[in-house]
Amino acid sequence: MSNWFKISSWKLFFLIGLLIILAILFLRMPQPCQETITYRIGKVDERFGLAPQKFAIAVNMAAAIWEKPLARELFREDPQGAIEINLIYDYRQEASDKLKKLNYKIDNTKSSYEDLKARLENLKAEYDRRNTILASDSNIYNLRINTFNANVEYWNRHGGLIENVYKKLMQEKDELNSLREKLMVQQEDLRLLVDTINSMVVVVNEIATNINLDLVNYQNTGDARGREFCEGFYEIKNGKQTINIYQFDNDYRLVRVLAHEFGHALRLNHSTDPKAVMYRLIQSDKIELSPDDIAALQRRCNNN
Repeated sequence: MSNWFKISSWKLFFLIGLLIILAILFLRMPQPCQETITYRIGKVDERFGLAPQKFAIAVNMAAAIWEKPLARELFREDPQGAIEINLIYDYRQEASDKLKKLNYKIDNTKSSYEDLKARLENLKAEYDRRNTILASDSNIYNLRINTFNANVEYWNRHGGLIENVYKKLMQEKDELNSLREKLMVQQEDLRLLVDTINSMVVVVNEIATNINLDLVNYQNTGDARGREFCEGFYEIKNGKQTINIYQFDNDYRLVRVLAHEFGHALRLNHSTDPKAVMYRLIQSDKIELSPDDIAALQRRCNNN
């Protein structure tokens, strides 16, 4: 009984201590509307073709969107800022860039979605056709290479190659080398086609998510990375705050995505108004707050 009491007391003191530490960390964190939230520019991947200075301007514009209704400073850039803001190039932006190079039209409209989806169906059918041909050609090549090796081994066991057999085998070897090169070209073409299909899945699903249409998924053609698409993400982890931006189509879109994540930094929840900056999906490039955004901001600030 005594040992049980000591263990329980130790657990209780540990829990109380942990709660005190968490409370101190919470109180030390800048509170929205009570004091200015600082941020700093972190990684800016050069593959976006966006200079860090220009990215910093976009971040400043996004912060100003929230400051305008209250006519006060809510955010400030600081080398030691509490929020690290990163521009991270990954499969999301890569998918958009690939399709743009192929002259695909990409925008958040139903017509664009339907056009890309129809092209995706055609590419998938083309993939199936080419993959079937490649499998058949590979089987033929493997049968011929096995026969060739068996013939070489047979003649080596029976005194070596006579002249006419040697010529036939060398001719067969040349044809097999030509077939192998053809197969390598087919494999590379198929790989490029798969890359295009996977990029289209990502982009089509981004549009579908933004305008509430059906997602597509071709798991047999590649991975299904496009099923969950987010252009930006605000996170608090181990006391560290970060905003990561993964994809944007133009300067206005970048500011809009940043403004949405700054809203989360102000501890605002998602809005049910599709026109709001804080709506869970980014459905336009407009860089101004909706009445619902302003009301949520005022409620948040008045409660502090």
